[in-house]
Amino acid sequence: MSSSSHFSSNSLLSGSYQGRVLEVICGDEKSNEPTSEINNKIIVLIKDQLHTLSLQENVGIFQGALISFEVTENGRVEKVKTEQSPVNFDAEGDVLRWRRPAKYPSRMELLRTRQQIIRGIREWFEQQDFIETETPVLVPAPSPESQLFPIKTNSGFLVTSPEFQMKRLLTGGFEKIYQLARCFRNAESGPLHNPEFTLLEWYRINEPLEVLMSDIEQVVMHLIETVSTESFVREKPLPPWPRVTVCDLFKNHLNIILDGSESAVQLREKAQQSGYADLLDGISDLSKLTESLAYEQIFFRLWNQIDSEFFGSIPLFVYEWPMPLASLAKPCPKHSGFADRVELYVNGMELANGFGELTDAAEQRRRFEQDLRNRNSEGRESVPLDKKFLKSLEQGLPKCSGMALGVDRLIMWLCDVKHIREVLCFAEDEI
Repeated sequence: MSSSSHFSSNSLLSGSYQGRVLEVICGDEKSNEPTSEINNKIIVLIKDQLHTLSLQENVGIFQGALISFEVTENGRVEKVKTEQSPVNFDAEGDVLRWRRPAKYPSRMELLRTRQQIIRGIREWFEQQDFIETETPVLVPAPSPESQLFPIKTNSGFLVTSPEFQMKRLLTGGFEKIYQLARCFRNAESGPLHNPEFTLLEWYRINEPLEVLMSDIEQVVMHLIETVSTESFVREKPLPPWPRVTVCDLFKNHLNIILDGSESAVQLREKAQQSGYADLLDGISDLSKLTESLAYEQIFFRLWNQIDSEFFGSIPLFVYEWPMPLASLAKPCPKHSGFADRVELYVNGMELANGFGELTDAAEQRRRFEQDLRNRNSEGRESVPLDKKFLKSLEQGLPKCSGMALGVDRLIMWLCDVKHIREVLCFAEDEI
């Protein structure tokens, strides 16, 4: 269909255009019927932007049609032609899935930004003389930590984190390594979770965890300086970002004093004395749980109370976590009963997790065996231990620190996006 029909547009400069008709509007009503009356309107998607055009005469354009037209210098639209008929048009299907913005920007624009962010991450690590590594996605043994749900295959497990293999590289003599790894965790779906995700993980030999915290700040500053897409939100708090201990958070927000020596029963008693007994409903029978699992469940009931009240738009490093919550971290050198562990929070989401790494092979084996007992107490399937990783520790893992940062969540924060699907090519339910 070709026509000299005219539309009015205040947003398009003169030139030639092609776009998808998303909606045909009759007065105040949306319609799937072809335009047929004077003063109808159509909404057209052109290069990720929505434009409303007013119909001046009968042209018969259907919702879903791909049309081409020209805009004159006075804003008139001429030479309207249907390039593709709307066969089986689905507004939520692949024709528009990435291009149609629920609000600006579209997923296509966000994916362009994602490309620049990942490029910028690589640039920064290369400037710091890190070696980029590529460790296996399919491994014989996953992390046994009880909070993880690994995906089992016929020949092993999809990796939940590249941590074990990267530490083996450190044992072998590498000093500064990083990886942009595809990772897989079952039972993780929602606005902040996708079963398959991208993890940035890096390690430094003979450096404290504070240095890796500074790494994150510098990476973000590098991205702010180098990423140029319109969907990138630059009004971000400048480093250094605040740091706070878990003890200080519990004291200031819950009036609970943690000393690092309390058992699960004692932690429950402290919670009850501070007026949080109602938060612990459902886990009153601690005898059915292992000690470490009981402690973990009570702790995170309380932690979620802080989370809901405190974590906002300013990035916050939370460090010195209780030992039962850090299976792979060494003890904190300054405070007994606490681990050399840090997490970075922003906008209510955990963005990064780092350890001063445990190098004691016997202690690591003991903790792994405890993780297996935790899984068993929950009635979950056991998993094999990574024997080669444990043997590598026995050979001598050097003093080191490591950090893991969720790339998808980083992009969400930098682009002010609320759902992880917006920064992925395909979310779980789109495959």
